[in-house]
Amino acid sequence: MFQKNEKGKIIFNKIRIAYGEQLEKFKPILRKAYQSIYNYQLDRSPDNELQMRKAIDATREILEFFANHMPYAKGKYIFALRRLEEIAPFDLIMCFDQAIFEMHVWETLSDLGVKGGEWSKSNPWSKELRALLDERQAVRHENNLNAEEEFLVSGTTACRGSAQGRACIALDKEHFHKIKEGDILVTTMTTPDFIKVAHLISGIITDRGGVVCHAAILAREFNIPCVVGCQTATTTIKDGDQIRLDATAGVVLGVIE
Repeated sequence: MFQKNEKGKIIFNKIRIAYGEQLEKFKPILRKAYQSIYNYQLDRSPDNELQMRKAIDATREILEFFANHMPYAKGKYIFALRRLEEIAPFDLIMCFDQAIFEMHVWETLSDLGVKGGEWSKSNPWSKELRALLDERQAVRHENNLNAEEEFLVSGTTACRGSAQGRACIALDKEHFHKIKEGDILVTTMTTPDFIKVAHLISGIITDRGGVVCHAAILAREFNIPCVVGCQTATTTIKDGDQIRLDATAGVVLGVIE
């Protein structure tokens, strides 16, 4: 009997073993989809975009078969492909890539030569795509009060993890007095001075930077969830806002009580 998780879903690693034949049939279809993505990246012509959309659409039947055995949080990227005509090309690539990434089939499909999550894990999610994937979701806190979340900004994950708490805008050391224990730091970019408050913060969000910027290095050194390169974080997020940092998906959500 297959192992199940707490929601009764069969663990997908077991599924891929049971349905190895289907995965073998899926490989050439998946290969064609990724080849079409590469072609579009090299020449973003309308014809290449159309071919890419057709190739991705051809994967949906098999993807949806497996999605029915996965938790919704993972399968939603697959189901979102039903509306691929509504999704901008850039977001479509990310959504498809995330769908394949969530299937954990890269060992089985390693001969494709594509690193799992190549696009979805290295680029910011757009607000439009987050809306398509239910950007406002019901969440439950320790006090059992229901809350909603709204998309604020997205960026590149520099140190994975999650944090929820009060946002504190601190652009330089002159603002360090505002930071309280558990705050999520929001800044344009950190400098060596920020090491003084690293022990206080539960997350880092920056406007600028990439995976090797100072904030990313600081976050990894102290194991602090961090998303960088959000562009408008310091103007979109306000001091004192209750926010949730998802440094796996690379998004920041506002918590609405």
